[in-house]
Amino acid sequence: MRPMFQPLTGTYIESCRSPLLSPLDRLKEQLLSRLSEEQKNSWFQHLSFSLLNEEKGPLVVTFPHELFFRWYSDAGRSLLEKSIRSILGDMPFFYEWPGRQAPLPALENRSSLQNSFEDFIPGGKNREVVNMFRSSLHGKPGIILLQGDSGTGKSHLLLAAFSLLQETFQGKVCFFSGSEFISLFLSSYEATHKTLMDCSAILVDDIHLLEYHPHIQNVLAAFLDDRKDTFFISSYRTDEYDKTGQKLQPMLYDRLCSRLSLKLEEPDLDVRLRFTQVCMERMGLPENRSSALFLARRCLRLRHIKGILEQVLHRYEQYHILPSVNDMNDLLSRAGAPRTVDSESILAVVASRYGCTSTELRENTKDRRLVLPRQIAMYLCRDILGESYPSIGILFGGKDHSTVMHAVRKIEKLKVTNKDMNIQLTELTKQCRNGLAKGDS
Repeated sequence: MRPMFQPLTGTYIESCRSPLLSPLDRLKEQLLSRLSEEQKNSWFQHLSFSLLNEEKGPLVVTFPHELFFRWYSDAGRSLLEKSIRSILGDMPFFYEWPGRQAPLPALENRSSLQNSFEDFIPGGKNREVVNMFRSSLHGKPGIILLQGDSGTGKSHLLLAAFSLLQETFQGKVCFFSGSEFISLFLSSYEATHKTLMDCSAILVDDIHLLEYHPHIQNVLAAFLDDRKDTFFISSYRTDEYDKTGQKLQPMLYDRLCSRLSLKLEEPDLDVRLRFTQVCMERMGLPENRSSALFLARRCLRLRHIKGILEQVLHRYEQYHILPSVNDMNDLLSRAGAPRTVDSESILAVVASRYGCTSTELRENTKDRRLVLPRQIAMYLCRDILGESYPSIGILFGGKDHSTVMHAVRKIEKLKVTNKDMNIQLTELTKQCRNGLAKGDS
């Protein structure tokens, strides 16, 4: 049987030859570092990996035949899936072999996941959203949509809701990843419909993956119209998808937003630092605030932090010492870490927008044309980097922390009361995160 997606050429790499490795090569490199020679020769070299899209996936692992897959399930499945999750994050992945009609979703053993609302670190930005989401689970059943960029904690909150609703409805609750949900429908519409009709609560993580399945969207929209007495809770990834939901058909997206639609903001530095420290503690890594702070500053997404810590743990188990800063930088480079957002890049973006230079913004002058741009730059340093008021003051010519606090609060107020300022700050924040400043020095 011809694979559903054409596999990339080559088998696997023995070592990192370039810091700009593809997602597949990074996955294979991590696997090779964990596998014994026997595992490499017995099952890994017989697998074929392919991606429909390097950014969105899905990843397909092709086996020579079904018996080989069954043997592999005991021999290496747990190791493979753990490595795939640590490298590729929440990208959906499937298994296939000659003769199988539909891809088999990767195993997701949720019984081992002890996610709860108490474990979630919301920070100031998301505290109200989390509280609203949690309280809605005790109210009248209906449709709830949780939106946010990758790594903002949507999956964690859905699993926490799953645990809570299981207690309420005595097990009549179903949780699906987006890939599992699609696979169920492709296998049998009738059986899937019966399963959903028997549920008191249905949770679907990454529902945006239905983008390429309009017929499933139509069936789901009709189901939501019929079952208004059922909790239907889903998460929708917004960073690579249109913010208005146009990647899903309006018929479905409008229904998903019809009752309660909540948006999770990206975690600030304080949340990322606390998350890193908690993960290190749970992994059994020694407490080291400087290492945790280094990762929290360099990685803007929680899932990325967790993936890097998986590699840190592997090194710690080998050498019984935490990687140095240079080693951490090497891990980040090999993992394809995104361009780091720092104060200099923020100054460059703001300076480019307002026709001045970073140096002018840093200077402790009273030039009136620089007052607003400087205040905006201070606000962005606080909002994106989570820097303290004193440290921002030092960056801007030694200004007192009270001056910085006044500037940040002024911009926060303008963001709420002035529509143009709100739009401008949204654009600047996006530029800073994507490293799109053009010019300046």
